[in-house]
Amino acid sequence: MTIYTSGYSLIKPQGTFYLFARAPGGNSDAFFDFLARRDVFVMPGSILKMPQYFRLCLTANDDMVNRSLPAFREAAARMGGS
Repeated sequence: MTIYTSGYSLIKPQGTFYLFARAPGGNSDAFFDFLARRDVFVMPGSILKMPQYFRLCLTANDDMVNRSLPAFREAAARMGGS
């Protein structure tokens, strides 16, 4: 099942603490670089042979999530989130 939210297309997790989502612009390496420059880290899907997606671990604490949200919004706006 795919969920769309805030410029991101997410694959609904099935019993795991990872979330897969389509990288804005479809390039997980460019998306990783964009976020890493803002001290937000995800796993680029290219590592898992899924170059259009990224993996996000759902074990972050509230502070980490709140701090990362502006970077995710900016990435969606600048990189063509879909």
